[in-house]
Amino acid sequence: MTDLSKDELFRILSNSRRRYIIYYLHEEGDEMSLKELAARIAAVENGTAVEDVTDEERQRVYISLYQTHLPKLEEAGIVSYDDEERMVELTPQTAQEGFFWMHDEEPSRSWATYYAILGAVGWILIAAREFALPVFASLPWLAIAAFVSTAVLVLVVAQYFSETREQETTDSFESLIE
Repeated sequence: MTDLSKDELFRILSNSRRRYIIYYLHEEGDEMSLKELAARIAAVENGTAVEDVTDEERQRVYISLYQTHLPKLEEAGIVSYDDEERMVELTPQTAQEGFFWMHDEEPSRSWATYYAILGAVGWILIAAREFALPVFASLPWLAIAAFVSTAVLVLVVAQYFSETREQETTDSFESLIE
């Protein structure tokens, strides 16, 4: 993929069927039969479920993929197509490097780690108050409870907004394939 110019890459991605091929292969994470790939794309194009795609609709997409789109993607080094088995997969380089929509921009946070740290801090505060350590002995239980519950609330709100933002990023490819 690194040897494709931007113009060539945009030319390849200018067709929705080629974008769907890349999308479904990425989502599957493995090879797919050309028949299954054609059925999924036909379902989207006809606004129906995969099970409801007619043989005629699937065959029309199948021929287009086989004759036009897969050869272009294979020539560009994006997919590998086994003509005998009729199986399609992303090339190892594409699967590893991917496109901009296939990667998280920043590593996702482990929210469980944050909750565990908060739980540990809460127990440390409780133990410090119970064993009458300096400064903590004079803390009322209500202050400890208020601190921990406020920290939990802040953490939940932060997680909500973070995941909402990540969901918007994840949905960005769906807007590209339409």
